[in-house]
Amino acid sequence: MGFRLKIDGSGPVNLSERCITSVNFHSDIPEDSNARATDHGTELIIQGKMLFSLGAEVEDSTLNLAKWSIVPSESADSYRKVQVDVVAADQVVRQITLPNAFVMDYREELDDEHGVGVFYLHVKQKKDLTQNTAVEGGFGQ
Repeated sequence: MGFRLKIDGSGPVNLSERCITSVNFHSDIPEDSNARATDHGTELIIQGKMLFSLGAEVEDSTLNLAKWSIVPSESADSYRKVQVDVVAADQVVRQITLPNAFVMDYREELDDEHGVGVFYLHVKQKKDLTQNTAVEGGFGQ
């Protein structure tokens, strides 16, 4: 199983199965609710390896992640479409789309001992547009 990440906007992000190590989808419902809450949200936590582009052969998408994480909230570019494809046997088996996502947390850990870095990206769908979140599957049936 693998994951692909696509983020639209200025400085687009396209990360492949080689880079993404884990994806966590969370439907955020208040814990103090005794019935189906109207105040809920959706979020994704994506972790992966830093695959640097040496010699500028291709654009470094993790650099674009870092740049997106510091876009001020007043900018329209702070909200972007985030799409994660879950891939098994070269087939997309699940697709999660947050069309108006913003960065909650972004971290990079770089280690010269192992020669590789890792990133952690936590994005959340804009709360008043939670109903636009799409979770799809059953492709090719």
